[in-house]
Amino acid sequence: MTPWTALRHARGLALLLALALAAVPAGVRAQQSLALDQSEAAQRPPLMPGQPVKITLGRGESAYFRLPEGMGDLVAQTRALAGETDTVMALLDAQGRVLEEDDDGGDENLASRIEIGGDQRGPLFLRVGVFEQAAGAFELVLEHAPPRDPAAPPRTLTEAATRPALDVGQSVAITLRARQEAYFRLPDDGRDLVLATRRLARGTDTVLALLDANGREIAEDDDGGEEPLASRLEVPGSQRRPLYVRAAALGSGGSFELTIQPDTAPAPPAFARSIREAAGRPPLGIGEPVALRLRRGQSAYFLLPEGDIAVLTRNLRRGTDTLLSLLDRDGTEIAEDDDGGGGLASRLEVEAAQPRPLFVRARGLGDTAAEFELVVEADSREAPAFATSMREAAAAPPLEPGAVVAVRLRRGQSAWFALPPGAFVAMTRNLRDGTDTVLELFDDSGRSIADDDDGGEGLASRLEVDGQQKGRLFLRAGTLGDTPGAFDLVLMPQGGR
Repeated sequence: MTPWTALRHARGLALLLALALAAVPAGVRAQQSLALDQSEAAQRPPLMPGQPVKITLGRGESAYFRLPEGMGDLVAQTRALAGETDTVMALLDAQGRVLEEDDDGGDENLASRIEIGGDQRGPLFLRVGVFEQAAGAFELVLEHAPPRDPAAPPRTLTEAATRPALDVGQSVAITLRARQEAYFRLPDDGRDLVLATRRLARGTDTVLALLDANGREIAEDDDGGEEPLASRLEVPGSQRRPLYVRAAALGSGGSFELTIQPDTAPAPPAFARSIREAAGRPPLGIGEPVALRLRRGQSAYFLLPEGDIAVLTRNLRRGTDTLLSLLDRDGTEIAEDDDGGGGLASRLEVEAAQPRPLFVRARGLGDTAAEFELVVEADSREAPAFATSMREAAAAPPLEPGAVVAVRLRRGQSAWFALPPGAFVAMTRNLRDGTDTVLELFDDSGRSIADDDDGGEGLASRLEVDGQQKGRLFLRAGTLGDTPGAFDLVLMPQGGR
């Protein structure tokens, strides 16, 4: 072979080799340069501060890095995300247990960030991947954490225990990243206190938690504050000290103020706190609203008057969601309602025929703090303008197509209608007072043929009636759980509007 021929062969091999390398998928190249499991990362040198690593991951891949020890507080974060890459990062111990995890807490959109304390016992590892096991490309960088401001809020309960307690009347400005928390010790002077967040920066959603000395959660509040997305906690003076408050911002973090104020609410509640106490008081007056402000875990009890009545909550404040329970003299629950009063309000209907005495228990859903009005109204017992049984419906004219029928149901009541021959669509609409409707189709023997709960818009129902069905058909319109409800019912020809 001549030198010239040999040179041409060498050039051809070089070109083939370059093409072969270019055809290797990016994910494979990442596998060759990155540790794709923790055991492999444990055998490699640690990731060092100030040395960015370019990472390209295939679908389902994660990259693992061993962290250096003895270098103080560190910050790991992703950056330079390609396209729609959304990174997820986790801090792992030597056994692979997740110590901390972050999705979108980085400086860039969809980037991740984790702080590693210098006092955390090693060896520690980072696992970096892409959200929902997708493929992606980005950079990972490890840096020394900036020096902590001595005046910055404590980040742990242990640190808060070494700091002076908050002063009553004090406000603290707080800025938190995603997953960060601030801890504060509360004063030990035994006063009733109110903790609240305020002046929330745009997009901030706070949450407060009351903790004992062991970090056990006593109470928590998300949106009970005066401002939208602000939080509020009441701390009774009788609560055993020391106590701490943990403040956090949901989502990607935020800025806000935490304030501590004396609780000026009257100490003795203006309501009975048990059936026994309520039995010794006069019954609620019809049309006379009672303003209630309940602490966490409190319930208010009232003796009910005679007659057909409706008990309801209204004027709910501070994100209150009420719950009403009807009780007999032994405390046995007869009925309960959460949102039957519209929105988060509650409503109970009580017939005159129900044996007295009867009591109502009012509280916040989940035993949360609550502020609202409770009122008893006279409930007229007019006969409904619709059949309440299949037998009654069989003797009544059939439901007229296109006509809108206003239906208001009491607890346990259903509206029944005979249907005309033909193919139709039955629908509920204009649902009021938290109503969730149910439609059910029956043949003339009382056999259920079809039903629908939420086939319409929202909680409304929609049921198609086959025109080929033999015999008479009947439609029952009711509510989920046989609760009270108000809505409109309409029967339309199939294909019509």
